[in-house]
Amino acid sequence: MNKRTQIILGSVLGLLVISVIASAALSNYRVNRIEAILNPQPSASVEDGVVTLDKMVVTILNGTNREGLSTRLGSRLETFGVFVTKIDNYKKRNIETSELLYRPDAIEAATKLAQVAGIQKLTPYPAFEADEFATIITGYDLPEPFPEQIDSTSTQP
Repeated sequence: MNKRTQIILGSVLGLLVISVIASAALSNYRVNRIEAILNPQPSASVEDGVVTLDKMVVTILNGTNREGLSTRLGSRLETFGVFVTKIDNYKKRNIETSELLYRPDAIEAATKLAQVAGIQKLTPYPAFEADEFATIITGYDLPEPFPEQIDSTSTQP
């Protein structure tokens, strides 16, 4: 085998290895995403009563003219294990007060999510799809930079 053939075969083998690794990572992501959709409630520890943001499925809508606000908030929440499924603009662009609409059966988790996001107004909203936990509508009151992690012992990034 000549040198050129060896280089081509080595490159093909390298691409094959990278493809297998990427495929495995994507498959793992899909399994975790499906689990979050099928079980949208955040996890909680029975022993210490700690509510975590892990596995919450959230939509974020920007109700301001501040470009990228929802994207920045989504990035912050994802560090806490929240699955942000949609980031878009709200139908109105002059919202003064940010609001978190949440499933009525999960006030403790919604309170923790609002605390991490820097949102004061929480509203129970029973008409969520099966895979959603909450919708956040950002307003001009949303602090930037965002609040520091509240308590490293009660939230798990």
